Amino acid sequence: MLGVRRRDDQAPVTAVLLAGAPGMNLRRSVIPFLVGAVVAAAIAIPVMRRPAPDAAPRAASVADLTRFETFGLALPALGVERSVRVYLPPGYADCKDCRYPVVYFMDGQNVFDAATSYAGEWAADEVLDGLHEKHGLAVIAVAIDHGGEARTQELSVWPNPEFAPAKGEAFLADLIGTVKPAVDARYRTQPEAATTVIAGSSMGGLMAHAAVMRHPEVFGRALVFSPSYWFSPAIAEETARTPLRPGQRVFVYVGGSEGGGMQSDAEAMAARWKATLPDTAALRFIAAAKAEHNETAWRAVLPEALCWSFAPACDVAAP
Repeated sequence: MLGVRRRDDQAPVTAVLLAGAPGMNLRRSVIPFLVGAVVAAAIAIPVMRRPAPDAAPRAASVADLTRFETFGLALPALGVERSVRVYLPPGYADCKDCRYPVVYFMDGQNVFDAATSYAGEWAADEVLDGLHEKHGLAVIAVAIDHGGEARTQELSVWPNPEFAPAKGEAFLADLIGTVKPAVDARYRTQPEAATTVIAGSSMGGLMAHAAVMRHPEVFGRALVFSPSYWFSPAIAEETARTPLRPGQRVFVYVGGSEGGGMQSDAEAMAARWKATLPDTAALRFIAAAKAEHNETAWRAVLPEALCWSFAPACDVAAP
């Protein structure tokens, strides 16, 4: 089965995905999510404790609740607690010696279930189930709830006086030093940098860009969807002087109907990044002509992006 490694096998790929907020298609309108009582309740979950059965996500659109878990985790750098929602691939319980790639999603409320989302879901569980059925790709998905009104600050490592202070370095410290180790300890994962993809949309796309560029020892690949490159001129400056490492792969996507210069910004940044590529690194850029800045568009490109990240896993049919 592609994407799965037994204890003595070579490593395939882990992915980290940060989902962005819907409808944020203007240069000056990255409005933090307002998530209400669902987020407040999720944040209050005790650290690393499995919820009681009646506390499990009531996800009408989740593919299979028997393969979902939720636990709370303290993030010391940010000084908060967040819910972590986990999808396990088909067959996880049956193969005790198998180790799996991991997809980390930010904005966890929007990843698996429309009932907990702001305005639509990624349907990541359905996407991953479909890739497993078609290609045998088995991946764990981990979704970390966003910070509500603090979301914009938490997902930027670059300065912008309209959204100060930037807390992205603290977020990255928690992701690398707390979330990923907790997931690696709790589940049968593949923790290697060469098998780790970080991805996201909007401000999450900006975080994915920063993470793969600043922490190649952790993130070997990135999916950068509808990135908010307008946020700071420092993004372009740092990208131009920071080559990707050998073996890294970056997938950049933008919708042609997002407006606000999003497509031209993404095209320019992709070209700037491509100029830094060593021979063994790769960058793919896609602009979808009629796509808007929302979960529907990101959900549509997610299968292709994951297949590209896990290549050649999707080049063959499932056994």
